[in-house]
This record gives sequence, C-alpha cells and structure tokens, in this order.
Amino acid sequence: MSTQLHVIVTRPSPYGEELCGELEHNGIVSTHSPLICFEPDASFSSEQRLSALEQADTWIFVSRQAVNFCFDGFTSQQMSSLLQLSQSKTIIAVGDATADSLQQLNFVVLTPPTPNSEGMIALLEQHQRQNKSTLLIRGNQGRKLLQDYFSAQQLTILPVYQRQATGQQLPRMTESSAIVVTSGQLMELVANQVSESSQRKACSIISGSQRISEIAQQFGFTNCYTASNASNDELVKSCILWRNDVS
Repeated sequence: MSTQLHVIVTRPSPYGEELCGELEHNGIVSTHSPLICFEPDASFSSEQRLSALEQADTWIFVSRQAVNFCFDGFTSQQMSSLLQLSQSKTIIAVGDATADSLQQLNFVVLTPPTPNSEGMIALLEQHQRQNKSTLLIRGNQGRKLLQDYFSAQQLTILPVYQRQATGQQLPRMTESSAIVVTSGQLMELVANQVSESSQRKACSIISGSQRISEIAQQFGFTNCYTASNASNDELVKSCILWRNDVS
C-alpha cells in the first residue's frame, strides 16, 4: 500500500518544490499544488521601508519572504548602512528558516523558543523589549496576537508582500492522501475545495503548528499530524509518521 500513498504540498513556490524534493528523497510520492503565491506589496517604497527600519528599535520578521521582500531593491550601500545600524537593534526571526535568511545577509538574529507569535512575545519579554518601538515585517495578512500585544504608539506594521490565491485545484482526496498545510489561509483554501464531510474525514492533514491543526479540526478534518514547526525537516518527519500509521 505504501506505493499508493500520496502527499499534496500546498506551500507556494519555491518552498513547495523544496519540500516535495525532500519527501521524494524519503520515498514519499508528492505533488506540488500551490494554493497561494507571493507578490510584492507596493504600499511602501524602498525609501519608506529603509526609514521604518532606521527608526525602530526592534525588527520582527515573521517569514523568509518577509526578509526577502523587505530588503528587495536596496542598494549595496544601503544594506551596508543597515548592517552597521543593526548593531544597535534587536532583530527577531520567527523560526530557523527566517533566521537563516537574515544571517545570510550578515544580521545577528534572535529566535524564540517556539516559532510562533507566543514565542516571540516570550522572547520580547525575556529581553525587555516590550516597551521599545517595534517594526513588524510581514505580509498583508497575519495573526493579531502580536499586534494586540503592543500599543499603537509602539508598533509599526510594514507589509512587504501579499498572499494571492492561485486557483490551483487539489487532486481528489482519499484515505491514502495527506495534505501539507502551513498557514491558516492555506487551511481555509483547502477546506473550500475539500467540501464534502466524507472527504475531510478520509484524508489526513499534515500541519505546521498546533494552531493550524485546531483550525483543521474545526473544519471537520479528523486526522491531523502536527509538526513541531513548519520547517521542511519537521514536516517530513510528520509525513513519515503518517506513512507508517496508514501503511
């Protein structure tokens, strides 16, 4: 039966292809069905982004794409100035993948004990940054927990990318299918396509966090495998656990 098992990866490019490659390496058949794509958010010019970074005491990046789109279009001189300036800043990355993207640009980064908003709040309190001016670099959507944690005077939200639905259709779900879901938006898009109760009970969800598993269960997906975080390594571990359970 193991050859019939099939994992559908809903992550956008290029992250979806990366995960499919790792799944194939572990002998798991997968299909990349990206339900969203990332586009730059033109709400702030590169000069405005630079000014916002300069003025804030703390920078929080919620994803790899937040890093990539935030610094897109900066000159080498501007990046050099930011690196120098960053020595007086506290820079927080939500998880290891985001931290790696920042470290490749030579920034010194802190990561929370758990890769989510709750973890970042704990890290802010540990380093006594809760009363400092903070810049939250994210997409056009996001959880409100961090936003509610700060006063309006302390927090500036810098949207640098937009999540756009692709219209991609998922394959038909069976008991031999599992869907990798790494955000609340993706979970809602999956639920819109997998609308029949019997299909939701038949297939499995491989989620990137407990919060996403809870959302899946609210939609009626009863078979949920929760990865420790949304990194490829942890998602692959959960897919292997699923494979072992259903084989």
